Amino acid sequence: LALVLLSGAGLLIRSFHQLVSVGVGFDTARLTTVDLDLPEKRYPEGSSRSRFFREAMQRVRSVPGVTAVAVTEHLPLHSVSMSNFYIAGRPDPPLSSLPIADMAHVSPDYFRVIGLRLQAGRFFTDSDLALAEQDKDGVVIVNQTFARQFFSGEDPLGKRLLKADKKHAFQIVGIVSDYRPMGVEGGTRPQIFWPYLKVHSATLIARTAAAPSSFAQAIQKAVWAVDKDLPAEVKSMDHYADGWQAQRRFNTLLLSVFAGLALVLALIGIYGVLSNLVASRVREIGIRMALGARPFEIGMLVLRQSMIPVAIGLAAGCAGSLALGRFLEALLFQVRARDPLTLALAAAAILLLSPVAIWVPLRRATRVDCTVALRDE
Repeated sequence: LALVLLSGAGLLIRSFHQLVSVGVGFDTARLTTVDLDLPEKRYPEGSSRSRFFREAMQRVRSVPGVTAVAVTEHLPLHSVSMSNFYIAGRPDPPLSSLPIADMAHVSPDYFRVIGLRLQAGRFFTDSDLALAEQDKDGVVIVNQTFARQFFSGEDPLGKRLLKADKKHAFQIVGIVSDYRPMGVEGGTRPQIFWPYLKVHSATLIARTAAAPSSFAQAIQKAVWAVDKDLPAEVKSMDHYADGWQAQRRFNTLLLSVFAGLALVLALIGIYGVLSNLVASRVREIGIRMALGARPFEIGMLVLRQSMIPVAIGLAAGCAGSLALGRFLEALLFQVRARDPLTLALAAAAILLLSPVAIWVPLRRATRVDCTVALRDE
């Protein structure tokens, strides 16, 4: 049972390590976020909403220690929006087969703030934003997954996309690196970015020179300087990243605790059984030593006999571990349910710790005084 729990914990620990090492595709450290929801009554027009976000970015940018600021309608790990679209120049597919992608309206500096690399083309400019907010044809940027999925073998730059309403066409001017907007397990998804700030709600993102916690109050005051009645809850980007990992971290910790307790109980059990075994064989050990057996030979005899049930338990535990792996498969990330390395390490841990439990009874057996043992009998 100890081996079953230990190997299960090992699988989850390795899986969690893989999850953390893969990451979400951008650096979440030193990113501070502020969710902003603009009331319809105070901001009835798109131009007023755009002005607010522009001024808020300018105010936050002036905070000492803030290196870059942007706005996005859908913050990764926080919210996602998907929509259908058309590709200009291609026959319209059936409604049931329309292509779909994640979509977000962003300010021009969004990619630099969040740390997405430009793979081809160019980033947005302020003139792109101004053109888009005139509700005319404009430009978009897509990610690598989008380019691979919808333009395999073609150059996406210069191609035009249309929203589901087909009112305007948008030319692809750039391709950026992928990130995982729904966490590592959600994988990469096709994504389209529009330069646009006439939105009712969005998230302001600021990259800072130090820990986000030291800038929270200053950034909040900068937003309130634009609108003092607006709720402006400040959170770090790591807050959202930790939220996606919380359940997996809890599962890993819980099984690790149970595995540790099982291992301790197993070692206590081995100690108790062997102590009783040595106590019941004092006369036999005394006779063997009287007939010339050396303490080393006695110790090897007791060790060999005591390790037999350990070996049998490990064999049974291996079978149980393989069965447990099938139930844990849905919780694992980039780790096989029947990972031989994890099972070998768990078995090695028990094999190495078992002699620790055997040591005290073994030491007692090798120090039996044959004359005292035989006289007692």
